[in-house]
Amino acid sequence: MLADKRQSAVPALLRILVSMLASVDWILLGATAFLLWVGLTTLEGFGLQSHQNEYFDKQSSFLIVGVIAAIVFWRIPYKTWTNRVVLPVIYVINIALLVAVMLKGHAAMGAQRWLSLGPLTIQPSEIAKIVVIFTLASWLGYKPVRKFRDCFYAIAIILVPAILVFKQPDLGTSLTFGAVYFGMLFWSGAGLMDLLVFASPIFSLILNAVNLNWWYAYICGVGGALILFWRRKTWPIWIRLIMVSLIVVANLGMGEARPQLWGVLKEYQQKRLTSFVNPYADPRGSGYHILQSLIAVGSGGVSGYGLGKGNQSQGNFIPERHTDFIFAVVGEERGFQITVAVVFAYFLICMRAVMIAYQAREQPTGSIMAIGIMCMFLFHVFLNIGMTIGIMPVAGVPLPFLSYGGTALITDLVCIGLLMSIGTCHPKKKNDSWW
Repeated sequence: MLADKRQSAVPALLRILVSMLASVDWILLGATAFLLWVGLTTLEGFGLQSHQNEYFDKQSSFLIVGVIAAIVFWRIPYKTWTNRVVLPVIYVINIALLVAVMLKGHAAMGAQRWLSLGPLTIQPSEIAKIVVIFTLASWLGYKPVRKFRDCFYAIAIILVPAILVFKQPDLGTSLTFGAVYFGMLFWSGAGLMDLLVFASPIFSLILNAVNLNWWYAYICGVGGALILFWRRKTWPIWIRLIMVSLIVVANLGMGEARPQLWGVLKEYQQKRLTSFVNPYADPRGSGYHILQSLIAVGSGGVSGYGLGKGNQSQGNFIPERHTDFIFAVVGEERGFQITVAVVFAYFLICMRAVMIAYQAREQPTGSIMAIGIMCMFLFHVFLNIGMTIGIMPVAGVPLPFLSYGGTALITDLVCIGLLMSIGTCHPKKKNDSWW
């Protein structure tokens, strides 16, 4: 009897295994595995000369935990995390962790972002990104954007965690919330003009600091575009004129208040946001990061110097080479061919996220969640690689799957697990024309 039960159990296990393998998104998995390989081997190169590599050893341990977490989030239906009972508990715990960082967290390099829980050290701001995506997906899935005022409800969801993260200070992650908000809002029904209303004061603030003539031209352009296209099918012209006038006044006020708002940022944040325009103005100070990164990326050529042989990276000329500027190390040591492959791998992940969102279009919560994850990855990749090659300010965001950091790596892998969970729950239909 026991032998019969064992024999019957074997086919059942095989069926489960075959079912799991059939639901694997191999493109998503392959792109992620390639990025993890590039990240780990690059970190390994830091210790080839000293034969001691704390970064590689710890990141390998984080990877094991992250893979287990990804499998768990893949096999558990994603709807579990947006359940009306579970989600409020997760949201409150997330806020409590962010408050605890401000009260009991320990600081490093001028920022108080880490919290010790016994032997573990976590970065709650990384966890907050997933929680915000859960919360926005749940809300927008239940109440999609139909009217302009619906956009404000979504802002209320991210406002508290965004402020707490900004106060750490962590400017990069707080900006990530904005990117996620805009992407998820657009996917749930908001128009481009709705997004322009919320984004225009930010651009107005920047342009006021760069060039006043550009600032005035921008405000006129925004006003004209809103009058012509903003909710013209639902609002009569007189309402649009009143609303546009308020938006124009808000943009003017934001620009005039720039000196006061600028003082809210820390001094190093101010320098980071301006030094990328002309890093040569302060080559030994605020422009040092970007200049050293540009030298590293440019000197790598097609094939690079070889793992652990980069002059800039191994000579410690590149600041934060294992976290914020790891792409510069990849460019110097692995060359143009690997950097292109890295960018293509990110492209595949983002495209698969969009395809999965399209597949789940009949279930708004899952579809919007996939778009939120895509926006998070895309923003991090664009900002991190952009600051490495000097076209974006240094904002201190990690490069997904490559940068050293336990909480960030586990969070990224959890997001991959969530994408696969959404794809499993909403498989591709025969009439779907997407890839």
